[in-house]
Amino acid sequence: MEPAPPPPSTTIDPSADAFARSTTSPFADGYDIDAERAALAHLIAEDDPDPADPLFGRYQLLLEREDALSHMHETHALRHGGDPLVRPHEAQQISRIGQLGSDGADRMHLHTRDAMRLFLGRSIAPGEHGHPMAGGRRVAAALRALWSLSGNDNPYADWSLVRIAERIAGIRRANDLEQQHARQLLDAARDKGLDYSVLQSREPAQVSLGFGSPYGYMIVMLLVELDYLVRLVRSAVLRDLMSSTEGFRRIGSAKHRCLSVFHFAVHCQRVLTRPELLPLSRVDFLPNADAAAGKRVEAARALLGVLPRDVFTGEREPRHSRRRVRRLSDAELRLLDTVPLSGDDAHAQAAAAALVQ
Repeated sequence: MEPAPPPPSTTIDPSADAFARSTTSPFADGYDIDAERAALAHLIAEDDPDPADPLFGRYQLLLEREDALSHMHETHALRHGGDPLVRPHEAQQISRIGQLGSDGADRMHLHTRDAMRLFLGRSIAPGEHGHPMAGGRRVAAALRALWSLSGNDNPYADWSLVRIAERIAGIRRANDLEQQHARQLLDAARDKGLDYSVLQSREPAQVSLGFGSPYGYMIVMLLVELDYLVRLVRSAVLRDLMSSTEGFRRIGSAKHRCLSVFHFAVHCQRVLTRPELLPLSRVDFLPNADAAAGKRVEAARALLGVLPRDVFTGEREPRHSRRRVRRLSDAELRLLDTVPLSGDDAHAQAAAAALVQ
């Protein structure tokens, strides 16, 4: 039998220029600090390394390179990660830039009382009975609260924002079709020789906005488009291109669509901002969550329904969210996929009754 080959040598070249190299090294010569630390571990572990050690020269080079790398990090930090051509005093100005804000000049112009009433809402007079009507200002505040809760990794806040944005998008599409219908009637009359202008108020309402979330402006766009729809329909009614009854019906339907999403948004906000449900987050759904977390999950499920899997895992996200999470590993994604999102209805109702009085 032939003798077995000798085991590979583990001897480390002691020469100072025989260091390990890496293509990802921050040094021009490719010096690999991590590999050198591993090779020189026995010297690093000693309080006072022996200068007679054959690798002492490489150990000294390692110390020099560690100092050089530390200096690189300091310089990089002074430049705030900027290009090497950027001087530190130039880079420092990035930390002096304040947060973006509005000067408060945003205004919404509404020509119809229909749209203005939707913005204002309606409360019940003192001593009287009835049902209040959620208005645009109130809904914008509700959406901002849900937007804030999305930053707590609250999946029901995410789902509420997804559903509300989808409903508003659907309403805007429906209103656009109504606008097209009215414009077609008016344009057909113009083709026959009738010049016209769309009705507008001599003194339109000017509403200062300054909303702190993009969802406030989502409501603004919904209202200004409804305002324009009302003007178009009434322009068509005035020119006898549409009956008064049909015009009333079309405007009433458009307003009803808006109110339906307004009240839904306020309902979601009221549920999720109850003190008992404020801490709700995706962590509450995990198998190792405590009993209080389980009760929050069951209560939210009873009050708002079963959470869709794609929203829970983050595959479907709100149009705007404050949720900031790192990229999940495959194992974490598999865990989220196995979390049960539905439960026993009786248990859920009991949890809701116990938590939310």
